[in-house]
Amino acid sequence: MAANPPRSGTSTCAGPFLFMKTTKTSALFLIPLAALLCFGCKHDEEEITDTAPTKVAFDGAPDPKLAGTWKTEGTVATYTLDAAGTYKLDQKIQVSKQKPIDSHLTGSWGVKGDQMLFKDQSGNVAGYGYKLDGTKLTLVANGTLKSKIVMDKQP
Repeated sequence: MAANPPRSGTSTCAGPFLFMKTTKTSALFLIPLAALLCFGCKHDEEEITDTAPTKVAFDGAPDPKLAGTWKTEGTVATYTLDAAGTYKLDQKIQVSKQKPIDSHLTGSWGVKGDQMLFKDQSGNVAGYGYKLDGTKLTLVANGTLKSKIVMDKQP
């Protein structure tokens, strides 16, 4: 029995689709797909960007005028900053529809230029812009989330 030749308007593809009969319209979609499977995609190095967060170095020194006990408005958190550069943070973290969770953190603190730096016991460093206005200390988080913490110095 002899093989039938392809009918008019069809083509035979080779490669990953070995001897598959397709119409001319389907061939327009299958040929680029076959090329993609054979050669893959290429990305220019300029298109790839590093999305890793920037590390903040802890190289500040404690400022004596900031040493003391500071409470946030609403007394959700209390920061105790000692003159030697250690801090203690006691706070209540509100969880939706549950009792608040007590959190206690300790570490080092310091100031460098217009930045106030906190380093926790794991070595993580958080930098804040700060403004001292009398007995009110305002910290503004660096980065994309511009959260603000306003605290009052305790006697």
